[in-house]
Amino acid sequence: MRKIEVSGEINRDRRRFLGTAALTIAASQLGAIGSANAQSSKPKSVNVPPIKPGTNTSIGQLKQIDAGLLNVGYAEAGPANGPVVVLLHGWPYDIHSYVDVAPLLASAGYRVIVPHLRGYGSTRFLSSDTVRNGQHVSIVIHNYRWRLGLAEGELKYEDLEKRLAEAPAINVPTITLEGDANGAPHPEPASYAKKFSGKYMARLIKGGIGHNLPQEVPQEFAQAVIDIDSSIGVGAAARAAGR
Repeated sequence: MRKIEVSGEINRDRRRFLGTAALTIAASQLGAIGSANAQSSKPKSVNVPPIKPGTNTSIGQLKQIDAGLLNVGYAEAGPANGPVVVLLHGWPYDIHSYVDVAPLLASAGYRVIVPHLRGYGSTRFLSSDTVRNGQHVSIVIHNYRWRLGLAEGELKYEDLEKRLAEAPAINVPTITLEGDANGAPHPEPASYAKKFSGKYMARLIKGGIGHNLPQEVPQEFAQAVIDIDSSIGVGAAARAAGR
């Protein structure tokens, strides 16, 4: 495994949270772990086996499910009764960002779900009448005016927009990962550490690593998911209950 610098500490006395491991996992690509069976015992963290990036070329057969306005295409791996990890890709990537991460987590007992977001892969709008953001110039202009506060957004999301505008603290357990060769503009972890009121740890992955961590360092990415899970006892409890 590559050298990892760690800053921050995980408070292991707080449990019963939805676990989130982040690659700025709180920012562009999220790995969220969910279970209603969190227990107070401290499970041991599983060490992810080494893997060469690009080892896998397929993420498996896609499934489809209706969700809101969309019919979402997604890949799934691991036991059906395992603790759930949802891996969300960011732009300009797709689900294949996790082609090596998914089998690592599945082999550790997690049920891994990797959906194509809107505009990617086999995800489609259910209705042909649904307006697409990129179809009309007026919509694109309105979107930019909304971002500048010059126009109203979608009313049904107004309450969420107000809450997000207040930049609330993130109280779910989080690990943020940063590559030492990330050329994209990004703040230092210390500048946003106070935004996390729950368990939090920042890890710097060394070795010429950029900002596409799931593909560049799948072992370290998967390890972060397992570590944040084991620190709160969610996955281990769910796996024990499923045996």
